[in-house]
Amino acid sequence: MKIGVVQTKVKSGIEHVNENRVINGRMAETLFRQGAQIVVLPECANHQYMMSSRDEVTRFSEPLNGPSVRYWIELAQKHNGYVIAGMLEREGDDVFNTAVIAGPTGVVGHYRKIHLFDWEQNYLSPGNLGFPVFELEGMNARIGMLICYDLRFPEAVRSLMFMGADAILVPTTWTSIGKSVLWDAQGYCLANYTAIAHAYCNKLPMVCADRAGHEGDVQFLGASLIVDQNAMVIAGPCSGEEAACLLADIDLQASRSKQVGRMNNLVADRRPGFYKHLV
Repeated sequence: MKIGVVQTKVKSGIEHVNENRVINGRMAETLFRQGAQIVVLPECANHQYMMSSRDEVTRFSEPLNGPSVRYWIELAQKHNGYVIAGMLEREGDDVFNTAVIAGPTGVVGHYRKIHLFDWEQNYLSPGNLGFPVFELEGMNARIGMLICYDLRFPEAVRSLMFMGADAILVPTTWTSIGKSVLWDAQGYCLANYTAIAHAYCNKLPMVCADRAGHEGDVQFLGASLIVDQNAMVIAGPCSGEEAACLLADIDLQASRSKQVGRMNNLVADRRPGFYKHLV
């Protein structure tokens, strides 16, 4: 299955949301025309990431049937594929950091970020849907999603593996906040190695779509990448400064076997009796 990644470089300000949406959509269309069946966009894909007040969060948020999701559904219908993208989802008095799967028949499902980062803890509600896995109709694929900071928690990745995910798609915004090193000599950020490690430990592809550029004194790291079930980087990482696209072919069904060599299995070899301190 061909999976594409859109790495965005958006304009800040509420007045640029529609412009950003269209630019991201055009990049996604390029990937669909190149054969992508799934395209992944970043966290908060159509607008700035950094927020400084609850009022600002409310202005940028949309309901699940709002203009961004409707646009992604139209894109998915046009190309008979799937768009996975991040948004600020407004439901009643709550605003969630949400990743949506838009498909030819509408919204397939959504995930709400559980582990909130930095300003999110002040203005957003933590996710309340757990770690769902979604079947993509006609593609024999089961997809799990995480968002950015979630990737720091191995329990989240392992939960999706046990729920039967064939791959984990990660709309993200990797930032300079709290980091002493942004990229190493190979252009990898630490989150790249985190994704590779998760793929290695779970035999599970990891597809990470980030943003590039900066907002004020916060640098975005870019470095979007696609890692296969053997922990091989098969596309990326992208630069930290420019918008970019990635496209790679992943055998999602290959991740269903957790066998390692002749003797070992990543599920069967677990020793849960010794893990009680985790919970």
